[in-house]
Amino acid sequence: MIFLLLIINQDIDFEDLFSKATTSLVQFAAVKDTAFERIIEIGQDSLLGDTVIDFLVSKFDTKSARERHGLKDMLTKIGNSAIAGIVKKLDYRGSDRASRSLSQSLWVLGEIGDEKIIEHVAYFIDDEQWHIRSGAYTALGKTKSIKARPYILQGLYDSVAIVRKSAYYALSSIATENEIAHLIDGLDDEFYGVRYAAVKGLLHVGSAAREPLMKTVTHSTENDYFVVKTLLQLSDSAVVQEQIIQYVREKPAPIRFVVYEECNDKNLLRLFSESENNLLLKNYINRKIFNSN
Repeated sequence: MIFLLLIINQDIDFEDLFSKATTSLVQFAAVKDTAFERIIEIGQDSLLGDTVIDFLVSKFDTKSARERHGLKDMLTKIGNSAIAGIVKKLDYRGSDRASRSLSQSLWVLGEIGDEKIIEHVAYFIDDEQWHIRSGAYTALGKTKSIKARPYILQGLYDSVAIVRKSAYYALSSIATENEIAHLIDGLDDEFYGVRYAAVKGLLHVGSAAREPLMKTVTHSTENDYFVVKTLLQLSDSAVVQEQIIQYVREKPAPIRFVVYEECNDKNLLRLFSESENNLLLKNYINRKIFNSN
């Protein structure tokens, strides 16, 4: 506060502060930390906050990865009061086709994470550039708000795999029993990134996902591995364990090995060992049990 009172009537060299706060030179680490904290302090001030936020947002078109990360860290620290300053510049994409300024805006808004960003960010889920759509879905997921759900669901069927992955990861952060069917569909996606995101979402839902998953476990589809991977982490039910054991018993040795490798439940590993006829695989299971003690 004393610092702020001293500078109210002075010209502040924001360029100099920003340069110091984003320097990569180790010998200036102390200067960097001081400048960083000073920017945060000014950014949170009721009198000067808007000015420094506008300055930081004006830097969003930078090509420097170091500066982009620094901007993200500063504005995230400043917090919700930075949202308005970022939102009012969302119509500026940047100086070239890379749309760096807009990408940075979506990233920072997501890191702030308040649900006030939802409507502003959702505007870009239909953008022509796939990386902007991806950034929008990622930001929506960061809010962890159920209000983002109708927008996030639209991304599950995007033609670009990376965008679908972002949408599924966003869904995984708010998933409830109502999203189980969507998440199970994701286990069968052609892109592994989507499948892993769907697993995360089903684990977020928890035990309510067991029965729907068990109904799909015997299907000879590409998603079998990910269904079992999920069930292995929800396997505290005897019925689920029996279903998994039956599934594994019917699969060739390479598939069984992958399942054993994924499993960390000692009781389930013992059951696998009892039913495994391949000596190499049985020894692998027993070593894994021994090493986990």
